[in-house]
Amino acid sequence: MRKLVAEQYDAFLADYAVGDYGEAELEGNEKRLTVRNRLKAAATRRGLEIGFFRTRGSTIRFRVIEAPREVVEHPVVAAAPPPAMPTTESEPARKRPGRPRKKPA
Repeated sequence: MRKLVAEQYDAFLADYAVGDYGEAELEGNEKRLTVRNRLKAAATRRGLEIGFFRTRGSTIRFRVIEAPREVVEHPVVAAAPPPAMPTTESEPARKRPGRPRKKPA
C-alpha cells in the first residue's frame, strides 16, 4: 500500500521542474501534514526539495526548489587547548552576584 501511495506522489511531482509552483488539493479524509510529508518524500526521491506556503482550507501551495549540494566536511584538526588562567589555591573562584536571599517571614 505504501509503495502505491509513493508512486502516486512521484507521478504527481513528475510534471514539476525546479522553480515551478503547484497546488495540491486535500481530499476529505487526508491530513495536511501527511500530504506535506509525502510530497517532501517524493521530492527527495527526485533529488529536489519543496517549499510550502501558508494557506487555509484544503489547498496546499508549494514551490519546487533545487536541493542544496551536500557539504563535504573536512577533517577537523584538533586545536591546542587554550592556556590556563593562573589561579591561586587560597582564593576561591569568584561567583557572579545573584538574587538576594529570601528573608524568613
